[in-house]
Amino acid sequence: MRPLSIRVRLTAGYLAVLMAATLLLAGGVWGLFRESVIRAADASLAGRVEGTRQFIERIQRELPPEEVSDEFKEFADMTRGEALIECIDEHGRTLHAPAMNGWDQLRASPSPVAALHVEERHVAGVPFRAVATEIVVDGHRFQLWAATSMADAYGSLTRLGWLLAALVPIVLVLAAAGGFWISGRALAPVDRITRDVQSISWRSLDRRLDEPAADDELRRLAVTFNAMLARIQSAAAEMARFTADASHELRTPVSLTRTTAEVALGRERSAGEYRAALIEISAQMERMSALVNDLMLLARSDAGVEPTATQTVDLRALVTETTGALRPALEREGVTFQLSIDESPAPLTLIGNPESLRRLLVILLDNAIKYTPRDGHITVRVSRADHGWAIDVIDSGTGLDAVDRVRAFDRFYRGAVARQRAPEGSGLGLSIARTIVDRHAGVISLAPAPGNLGCWARVVLPAD
Repeated sequence: MRPLSIRVRLTAGYLAVLMAATLLLAGGVWGLFRESVIRAADASLAGRVEGTRQFIERIQRELPPEEVSDEFKEFADMTRGEALIECIDEHGRTLHAPAMNGWDQLRASPSPVAALHVEERHVAGVPFRAVATEIVVDGHRFQLWAATSMADAYGSLTRLGWLLAALVPIVLVLAAAGGFWISGRALAPVDRITRDVQSISWRSLDRRLDEPAADDELRRLAVTFNAMLARIQSAAAEMARFTADASHELRTPVSLTRTTAEVALGRERSAGEYRAALIEISAQMERMSALVNDLMLLARSDAGVEPTATQTVDLRALVTETTGALRPALEREGVTFQLSIDESPAPLTLIGNPESLRRLLVILLDNAIKYTPRDGHITVRVSRADHGWAIDVIDSGTGLDAVDRVRAFDRFYRGAVARQRAPEGSGLGLSIARTIVDRHAGVISLAPAPGNLGCWARVVLPAD
């Protein structure tokens, strides 16, 4: 059997992957829509139960018992079409029951109001969602059954299924045609190789042909051409080297003269100015190097290559120094700052990497400054914790909701508030912070600040 061409194999593979993804997407859309429809119906039933309870509570206090049934009937008629309701009081008197054939088949198993259990029922082929419970109003018990038709909702679900079933093959056909065209474009290297070889001259012998990833005839042809070009380039380089050596003897005095003239004609600078400029450049490069090292921390952590923290760190001195360096930023943002460190005579030491711990504190304080409004306050507290030390950074900023607190340490994740307050961020700060804490065998967590105003970041590190 003749093997398939590369173009056909590429198209088939691309189509297989796309088919799987499309079917998974279509199934997911259908499943999510069905789940949404059911949840909406269940929520409607739960709301109807609560509304009925409130209605009974109101009419019991305002109306005599003989008028309760009539009022209940009017209430049920007003909500007709949303839900079917049957209610029986503790004396067995039916306050209301829907006039519907097969209603008895919709009586679900009782469940408590706090944990309603909605059941799927069918009457004459029509789907319903039904629930049964007991409600207590002013010491009186009422049995309540409620149901809602799912015919329209399931009809929409069926139409969605047919729409997806029609769209999937259309998408696949278009994708197959597009994939075949793209693979044809991708597998047109022969003409490109011909054009590239024709454009190479002795001035551009360093150029090489692109080698296809597939190990086929086209790749072997490109490899052969590249090997030939390498041999030609090597021979030409020998000749160029000789020419360069000869010209160097003439170029050296010309270059020295030109350099001396340019320096003499330039603006005169003092040694102090040169030194100040070099010191500033060195300081900036040092900070950039530290930043790059910190950003590389995630990659090293993923690769399992992490330096061992074996240096004794004075936590009191480190926190004091780091917060002191950030005080200008705090003052510039108009934020009140408070530092509280355990004043016991025992040393606050741990085994770790001071640069990494300083970077950790800078990340937490930088986040607090970013998301704390002017006239807000930030508190840094260092205290004893179980078997170690706790560093708390508490701010009065915008805080994090429950979802953001769970995902805040995910790489590149930024909540809506974070994107609004600091659009230039990358979403890597807290991820780097967690990596640093993990490397020091510690624990980092986020919680609402006291009073639920702001964010409380806590780091617990083991003592030495």
